Amino acid sequence: MKLTNVKIITPYKEFKGTIEIEKGRIKRISEEIEEGENLEGMIAVPGFIDIHTHGIRGYDFTSWNNKDEFLRNLLEMKKLYVKHGVTTFLPTTVTLPRENLMEACRAIGEIYDDAIPGIHLEGPYINEKYAGAQDPRYIRIPDIKEVRECLELSKGKVKTITVAPEKNLDFIKYLSDLGIHPSVGHTDADYETAAKAFLYGADRTTHLFNAMRPFHHRDPGVILASINFSKYIEIIPDFIHIDKEVVKFLLDYVGVNRLVAITDSIIATGLNDGYYTLGKTIITVRGGKALTKEGKLAGSTLTMDNAFKNLVSLRDLKDAVLMTSLNPALAVGLYDRGSLEPGKRADIVILDENLRINRVYVKGEIVEP
Repeated sequence: MKLTNVKIITPYKEFKGTIEIEKGRIKRISEEIEEGENLEGMIAVPGFIDIHTHGIRGYDFTSWNNKDEFLRNLLEMKKLYVKHGVTTFLPTTVTLPRENLMEACRAIGEIYDDAIPGIHLEGPYINEKYAGAQDPRYIRIPDIKEVRECLELSKGKVKTITVAPEKNLDFIKYLSDLGIHPSVGHTDADYETAAKAFLYGADRTTHLFNAMRPFHHRDPGVILASINFSKYIEIIPDFIHIDKEVVKFLLDYVGVNRLVAITDSIIATGLNDGYYTLGKTIITVRGGKALTKEGKLAGSTLTMDNAFKNLVSLRDLKDAVLMTSLNPALAVGLYDRGSLEPGKRADIVILDENLRINRVYVKGEIVEP
């Protein structure tokens, strides 16, 4: 199959040409207009990858009664995510009681769908002071035995864990040795402790600026340490969690190759304002902004197609693609997707000139609309 006469956005350049697909992968990309399905006026970008998302449109990964319900929710959510161009995602939990955490890991272990390659555990090894919307009752000290059990139950699919490094710096080393990507977040770490965490193997930062020790010119803390040393830095580009001017600063100073766009989306995403839950916490959504009763931000109602548009408003298409597709893939060790290149999975989003989704291909097959 060939998609032709389409504007192709690769990590390196933009051009009009042809994408040839064979057996679910990109066989060849040409700068020639060849015979095939004519997509004149359209734009081809790689499928979006969301490595930090809690839920969407009435479903989430933190509220369920049993493993079977978790699995049903997961498969329904996959259909909802792809409507927004997301072809790969990591279900993200919050700080949970031990039995619920194990149930989630067990369920992920039974999913044999490479659109859902693993799980992101956002907690429970975080700092109570910066728990955000997470329930502090279930926060606990780092427990390598518990992590090994999660790995076993999930069949090795724990991709990343958000941790507060001040709880135990050596825990960062343990996670890295197990092949898990430690992500620094929900933390009160000072600059020295955070810098050591990256030296010890942490290679990511969870939603920079949010739920962490704030930056001060005499106490730069985890924020400056992340900017200086973190290989990948999550941002929530809804212009609510971080101001548009701060996103511009990060683009200019940190650089597009290190920034990972996430949604941190919750169960209310795509629904009307009202009362919802995040784990065991009641939240209120007004005007698309989710807050706890204390007024703390509680995830977002952002979708990845809107995140993409917001980033394009600041930079070009190529840079937006890096932050919504390639960088997220690399940040959790997914090397077979995230860019339009020969040999990669044929996960492709076709956009019109207004960046609205026209169709989505997963492994070369149209799944949406």
